[in-house]
Amino acid sequence: MRTPERPRLRTGLLLAALLLPGALRADVGGPSTAVRTSLDLLSSYFTDDDVQAHVVRDHVVALASGVAALTFEYGEGGALTLSLDHGEVRAGGRILGRYPEGGALEAAWRALALEAARRDTPGALELLKNFAPSGLSRDEANVAEAFRERAAPLSAPPTSLTAPQLIEPAQAGGLTIDLTNLGNPDRLAPLLRSAATLRGPALRITVPGGEAHAGAYSIGSAERHVGHVLVVRGHADIYGVLEGNIASVEGNIVVHPGAVVTGDVLAVSGEVRDLGGEIRGEIRTLGTPRILEALEPGDREDAQPLSPMMLAARNAAGVGGTLLMLVLVGLGLVLFARQPLEVVSDTALHSFSRSFLVGLLGQVLVLPTFGMLVVGLILSVAGILLVPFAVIVFALLLIVAVLGGFLAVAHAMGESLTRRQLAQGASIANANSYRYVVQGLGGVALLWLVWVGFGWVPVAGTLLLVMASLVTWLLATVGFGASLLSRAGFREHFAGRLLPQEALTDEYLWLTPQFGVTAVKRPPRDKTPPPLG
Repeated sequence: MRTPERPRLRTGLLLAALLLPGALRADVGGPSTAVRTSLDLLSSYFTDDDVQAHVVRDHVVALASGVAALTFEYGEGGALTLSLDHGEVRAGGRILGRYPEGGALEAAWRALALEAARRDTPGALELLKNFAPSGLSRDEANVAEAFRERAAPLSAPPTSLTAPQLIEPAQAGGLTIDLTNLGNPDRLAPLLRSAATLRGPALRITVPGGEAHAGAYSIGSAERHVGHVLVVRGHADIYGVLEGNIASVEGNIVVHPGAVVTGDVLAVSGEVRDLGGEIRGEIRTLGTPRILEALEPGDREDAQPLSPMMLAARNAAGVGGTLLMLVLVGLGLVLFARQPLEVVSDTALHSFSRSFLVGLLGQVLVLPTFGMLVVGLILSVAGILLVPFAVIVFALLLIVAVLGGFLAVAHAMGESLTRRQLAQGASIANANSYRYVVQGLGGVALLWLVWVGFGWVPVAGTLLLVMASLVTWLLATVGFGASLLSRAGFREHFAGRLLPQEALTDEYLWLTPQFGVTAVKRPPRDKTPPPLG
């Protein structure tokens, strides 16, 4: 399903991400971040996966420091998450752009999320469809329009609400959540989140010394409740007196003026709001570190530490995969571009110091050069249309220069080692460029394998990682500089191959000492040399 304003919105978002150095990406990160964001937006530009008609059965609000997310769960499975996450605008797991943290867009979005947490699912969806705050910049208004567009095809019938109900106790061996001590919320958080996933007949929870409720829950101003209270997928409004602890998951706890809570208060995936009441215990909140951990487990690291064997196996897999990729690319270069590869290799071998200095200078000038290229294209009318292609071409050339230079250095290492073995009398039948590349990459991989074997050691592992990274960076810098000096292998001035023109004549060979042999004068043509001794 596509709204009539879709082409205009796409064009605005694309131009804002690629051309405007505005608030969406200029405040966080540098040009590299802008390139990544632009490429992500280009991918979302040609995809329409999220803009489809779905029936929403529930919604979840996640608020944490720097994160504000609103998720609508579909009745047929799946969900749509719209969020502002530490400067990134996310929709359905994709990055649409960037926003200025602490600006008008973030303030309006957090206010909408708080209001959506108080409403039912149809009300929250209606809020999102009408999300058009004032005081936004053009780029921020594009983000708000993108959010509204993704909410337009969604619908939430009244049957999707979580009806307020008292949850019956679980049978023996069922889910039991003890709220007597809320001092360790990390222990209770997994239990509370698992309770929020229960639906229908499976929704059975035992709360020792208290009771559990689903949906909206409230204690009237003239009521007094004795015992602990657990609220699942709903908001708890306290107007009266609660003698005990209260916890909520996927909902807020609001203590109104005149209300009294004698125990502790805990909100998981929600917040505690004291509007003038009295909370005699401690207040704790736990927000999701990332947006909906259950839906995006890849965004967070495993909390359990890995054993040394598992850590070594994971590192070995990473090193092996990288080595295999480099070997395949290197063999491809030898097969299709052997001459340029050998020129870059000879340049790195004969002009090592010069290549390192040029590579270091090239790294410093990469970003300014990219900025000048983009600005120069933007200043011309025809050049604006070429900005996306210029970005892609610049990135590809940079990758070719760095990767090809690194493989050329590996070729030089393998060639030097092979020649040394031949000088020592070793018999090598296949001394060619294929062998040189593989042998050079093997030498680099050997350094990383040492880190794989001892990376689990607390101090030595870190030192080995730093040493392997520095050596790899040094070789890549030399290769990058050699690529620049040799013009990607098409200039041999620094490869040690060029000889002066006089070296090609007989007179030069006769009058000049060659390889340490003292030169003598050529005898006259008409004079016979004297007989030997």
